[in-house]
This record gives sequence, C-alpha cells and structure tokens, in this order.
Amino acid sequence: MKDRRKFLHFLDSEEYKELVPESDEQKKVPPPLFQQPFPENVPLIDLVPPDEFAIGKAPFLDLVNSRESRRKYTSDPLTLEELSFLLWSTQGVKKVLKSGRGVRRTVPSAGAKSPLETYLVINRVEGLEPGLYRYISFSHQLLFIKRIDNAEERMGKLAFDQKFVGTAPVIFCWTAVPYRTEWRYTILSHKFIAVDLGIVCQSLYMSCEAINLGTVAIGYYEQGKLDELLDLDTDEEFVVLLAPVGRYQREKKLTEFFKYAKKKVAPRSLKKLEGKYKRKNLVEFIVKNGNLVAKIGEFEEILDPYNETEFIGELSARAMRFEFTEEGKPGKVVVLTAEDEEVELEYVE
Repeated sequence: MKDRRKFLHFLDSEEYKELVPESDEQKKVPPPLFQQPFPENVPLIDLVPPDEFAIGKAPFLDLVNSRESRRKYTSDPLTLEELSFLLWSTQGVKKVLKSGRGVRRTVPSAGAKSPLETYLVINRVEGLEPGLYRYISFSHQLLFIKRIDNAEERMGKLAFDQKFVGTAPVIFCWTAVPYRTEWRYTILSHKFIAVDLGIVCQSLYMSCEAINLGTVAIGYYEQGKLDELLDLDTDEEFVVLLAPVGRYQREKKLTEFFKYAKKKVAPRSLKKLEGKYKRKNLVEFIVKNGNLVAKIGEFEEILDPYNETEFIGELSARAMRFEFTEEGKPGKVVVLTAEDEEVELEYVE
C-alpha cells in the first residue's frame, strides 16, 4: 500500500533530470486531438449557449457554505438549460489554441491539455431521449450515442449496488484520455490528470449548488463493465469518475427521527448498549474511553450522544436509536442512513 502513495509524489530536480524521459512534444511529434473524434454528418443537439443562461447567479460564498454531497433525488427531470449550464461550467471550451497544443476551458488543466471527456447517461431531461450521450465541448453540443436498456437498474449495479446513482435524472461519466497529457508530461502525467479530475468534479458540485441541484462523486464502479457500456477503446480511454445529478429532497431533520428529548449522558449509562447487531453486516457497539463506538470490521466511529438511547453519526449513518424489549433487554437498533432511510439492525448478542 505504501508504494502506491508514490503516485502522489513529485520529483526533486536531480530525480527529474534522471527519470523523466524526453516527451513526444520535445520529439516534435504532432499534438494529439483534444476532443475525441465522432462520425462526420452525425446530427448534434444544440445546448443553451452560456450567454443566454438565466440561472446560476447565487453569491459564491453562499455556495461554499451550503455545498455538500447529496445522494437522494426526486423523479423530476432537469431542464435543457440546467444541463447546458452544468456542462459549460465543467468542460466548456473558451479557446482552442492556434498551435493545436491545447484547449482553454472554463476549468484549468495542466498545460491546457484537457485529458477528460464527459459522457452522460440521461434518464430524464426535458426534450431529450433517454440514453447515452457525449458532450461535444468544442461546439457546446450533445452527441446521442445509443439507448441503454434498464439504465437506472444497470447504472446502480455498476456503481457497486449504490442504487441511488441509477435513479438520478443524469449521471455524469468522466473518462480520461491519458495521451493528451502524456504527450507533454510523460511519466508525470497521471498525477496531473487526477488533479484535473478533482477540479472538474468540484466545479460540478459548485455549479449544482448554484442552481439547486445535488450531486456526489462516485469512485466505486465496475471499471470493465462500465467501459464496455460506453464502448470505449480502453487502451486509450477509460472511465475515471461518476457523478449523479438531480433535484434533491429536503433532508429529514434529526428531531424528526429522534423520539426523546436531548439529554446529557453519563458514560456509565452507555454500558447497557454494548452488543452485536446485524442486518447485512455485523455491527458491534462498544464503550471506549467513555464514548459509544460503532465497530464494523476494522472501521470504528465514535457516536455523539443525543440522549441515553439515541446517537448522531457522521460516516456510518446519520443517526441511530437503540430499542429494548418489554423485559428491558436489547432488541434492535434503528439506523437513519445517509439516504434518509430507516433500517433495523437486530440484536445478536
């Protein structure tokens, strides 16, 4: 594992001279295309041009303070203007360099090499047929590629059974075309591509926040199957990140979940909550250093007590409530998930 950390390293000047090979740019190899080709005369769909946007005027600090990952979406469709706004904000082209050596976009990229492409699985956008699309950024248009049977179910499964991914009106699928960056930066390219991807994803977050939409970055997906779905030549292009986008439901207030009043909790009262509970995974609750801790395998999270039986989480769940039998024995734990669903863990021992 430690060896993999070196991906994030850069080089000292002595190492740079010794390890970094001559680039194709230095060898006078012609620059690559900075947009993947597509068939001539194929019909393209016009998007709303950026100078006609009537949305996205929120103050920047408001966006910074309200931005968060959102995983639960309504069934309402996006408008074409909203989709146009998100695409322009994340990969819009402001200028193609006359030298052919790069592209200046609405987001920065190392050396203006823009190694990313944007594919969209569209379920519900006004005026657009559901299916797989690609953003043709040089002309700010959409290319329809194909229909996808059972798209919602398939995309949820391909995201390692994160079903909410497939239910979004639009799923952004970013691919990397590494040679665009490798042409100049050779062995240093892949760190730069990862940085570029983070910038683009954050731009999507902020753009969504500006127009009251929700999104979340999804790094868990089935690589081979998703690349195949997008018909990619995986020697030269492959998926690197997903992001579902949709209108979000109001998050349930914790006071709507909790049944009892807030109360200060003495550490000794937590001992009665210790035990093992199970739904899909085994969850053990232990008292450690005066705190109630949820333990799932090697993962541990300290829970914040709301009262003696109800707790607030951060990573494993939003909140939890312990319930007991009429005899006062442990019965179950009701968990409020990040998706605002209530699930029950039955007491094991």
